[in-house]
Amino acid sequence: MSAAHFESACRELRSAVGYEWVITAPSDLSSYYDPYSPGLADRHAPAGAVAPITVDEIREVLRVANDYRLPLWTVSTGKNYAYGGAAPCLRGSMVLDLKRMQRIEVNEELAYAIVEPGVSYFDLYRFIRDRRYRLWIDCPTPGWGSILGNALERGIGYTPYADHAANQCGMEVVLANGDVIRTGMGAMTGSPTWPLYKHGFGPSLDGLFMQSNLGVVTKMGVWLMPEPETFSAVDIVFRHEGDIVAVIETLRPLRLEGTIPPASIANWMRMASSATTRAQWYHGVGAMPRSAIQKLMKGLNIGWWGLRFGLYGPKEVVDTKFKIVRNAFSRISHADITRTDYRRSEPISPAHALLGGIPTLDFMMLNWVGGAGAHIECPPVMPLTGQLFYDFYRRKTDLFANYGFDHHCGLTTTSPRCFINTGSIIFDRNDEAQTRRARELSALLIAEMTKSRLGPYRAHIAEMDRAAAQFDFNAHVAMRTYERLKDALDPAGVLSPGKQGIWPSALRGIAAPEDGR
Repeated sequence: MSAAHFESACRELRSAVGYEWVITAPSDLSSYYDPYSPGLADRHAPAGAVAPITVDEIREVLRVANDYRLPLWTVSTGKNYAYGGAAPCLRGSMVLDLKRMQRIEVNEELAYAIVEPGVSYFDLYRFIRDRRYRLWIDCPTPGWGSILGNALERGIGYTPYADHAANQCGMEVVLANGDVIRTGMGAMTGSPTWPLYKHGFGPSLDGLFMQSNLGVVTKMGVWLMPEPETFSAVDIVFRHEGDIVAVIETLRPLRLEGTIPPASIANWMRMASSATTRAQWYHGVGAMPRSAIQKLMKGLNIGWWGLRFGLYGPKEVVDTKFKIVRNAFSRISHADITRTDYRRSEPISPAHALLGGIPTLDFMMLNWVGGAGAHIECPPVMPLTGQLFYDFYRRKTDLFANYGFDHHCGLTTTSPRCFINTGSIIFDRNDEAQTRRARELSALLIAEMTKSRLGPYRAHIAEMDRAAAQFDFNAHVAMRTYERLKDALDPAGVLSPGKQGIWPSALRGIAAPEDGR
């Protein structure tokens, strides 16, 4: 696109949304670059940003984009850090920033909210608290991101409502041609069950707009958790690396029968990096040796693994469930079990804030290696079986060590049958060698997943093509189907080109030559 053509498009965009909400000056675009980029920020540099505040403004932006073939990269608040932030897959895209759309509706009786893209977890938490609704939200770490955006990326939290995509109900979407559609029961004008019943009459469409570039989601229903009578935070520490096999095998039946809600497991580094730095325990080059890890665990009084979850409900129910939990995990040698109880409306310790539906800004882990801390992720989905995970974990630990990194590892069991294995590569983005190694390790971890026939649930923008290429059943029929949908719903290819590896027809095989296919 020529400079003159681009400037002409920007003039029309300014007419649609207001002069100040079309941003093109390089000095004003820093927030739209990937803050944790592993040395690839320029490859994903945006040409500008446009920030509409209404559905009608979005429709006008889409008209301009179609007329000029101007690629738009849609973000809710642009806080999707570790996966690219607000930066686009395709260099030169215009970021469609929806952060100004901040309306909230809450129904306390039926425990749901309807939110726009710019509503953060902090926003909804304050909205509920200020009105003294007896409702909890579920939030990831940290809480600055968009509720709608996180659900669309299938984000996860820590309470019984931890699966954010599963607890979404009803969307309003602007299609590339400007049509506005409401999914599920929302297809009936004024339906009171739009945020209550996930389905409608006919095919379900919500899934088409999750991790996709087929439309712009402008409203979403979100189910909320009624404030429980009693909440107990349960922390269990396990001293030995190999204990994880027994931990998972013990956890699985308790998850399947419903005794334990979603739970998270952290290895020694995930626990330590939230409280200290590597330099306080080891000054050598490369991954910390086992002797230094043992010294750190003793000094911080942590184990190799920590399991954390909440128990919720009437006190007698919580007491009964905790007794079952204690009996089950006490069979693992030297397991240290701690229970912290909270009654309704009692203050919750910062250590248990996320289990209590309170958003936080804890990003201490980025200080682990010093410098300008950054991290990137490409977490696989794994069956909830102990030996399979342990074997995979050991291979990953060796790969992290081979590239000079300590293995930051977590498991989140939003499903009773599987878990998401987060594994942050934490590096100093001002260190060129670390940045290069982080990028190389990220690609290698995807290859390691593929060897085990495991796929990631999310990926950094630089790895989306590589990750998508691993889903190869029947000659990549899933991708071919996505591409057919893309061509039908967005024939000009203006919406988020390259997201999840889905490119418009004009750019297939051109924009992403390193996609691994």
